[in-house]
Amino acid sequence: MKKAEADFHSIARHFENEPNEVYALSDLEAIWIEHGKEWNFPKKATVDSFVQALLDHGLRELRLQSPHYSSILRYVWGNNAPSISVAISIMRNGAYFSHASAMWIHGLGGDEKNIFVNKEQAEKPRYSNTLSQEAIHRAFRRPQRRSQMFYEYLDTTITLLSGKHTGRLGVEVARAPSGHEVEVTSVERTLIDATVRPEYAGGVDSVLKAYRLAATRASLDKLSALLDQLDYIYPYRQSVGFYLEKAGYPDTDKLLTTADTTRFDFYISHALRDAEFDPKWRIFFPKTLK
Repeated sequence: MKKAEADFHSIARHFENEPNEVYALSDLEAIWIEHGKEWNFPKKATVDSFVQALLDHGLRELRLQSPHYSSILRYVWGNNAPSISVAISIMRNGAYFSHASAMWIHGLGGDEKNIFVNKEQAEKPRYSNTLSQEAIHRAFRRPQRRSQMFYEYLDTTITLLSGKHTGRLGVEVARAPSGHEVEVTSVERTLIDATVRPEYAGGVDSVLKAYRLAATRASLDKLSALLDQLDYIYPYRQSVGFYLEKAGYPDTDKLLTTADTTRFDFYISHALRDAEFDPKWRIFFPKTLK
């Protein structure tokens, strides 16, 4: 009696029609459990033998490399997958796109070559020490720390962030320019995140450009409410107000009405050189910022 052969034509059709373009081993195991029998795999076959058979018929290993962390193994069917699909494949447990990636998704600049995925930290007690001017000077004269958890894929860098716990505040579903439906920070939350971490948004010039591009969509009331809810120790409200005014938004003075808004001199970014000072918002900013 002729031994039944696995139905690789049906397998190929399945993967070619799957919206998911990048797979973890656990994803392939779930597919094996659901379809292995109908695809004529022997009863004694294992997940490992199933994956090996797929590798012989169109599946490819994709190993994401990092200079600081262990590599991540993923699988793709056929040709290289889009970078955003690779990023989605390593997003787990409530992670979402943020910073330059959110800017790109919302049409506020950025691109798909530098992808940022934010997985929030567990909630922590709020830092209780009193903020001082000297503490601000000391912190912001140093370069801002950057995540070392990043992976290279083709010409793209995918950075995994461990962000402030917010309960996914301001996270929504949007369609990326690539056509993917993704979870991402809202326009207002994106502007705030870019303000707080300009290094993850292409720098202060790119942040100012994002504010200008968002002028017809961003709500000052939403921005102000989000700042209240995010409850930063540092006075980022001054930075947001500075960007809004420089980008030409009306009624930016309403951000000054919050108590204790401008008790301190503050910085638009870390490690500034040759800075100017805006006395209204009490912000140091680069002279080159136009």
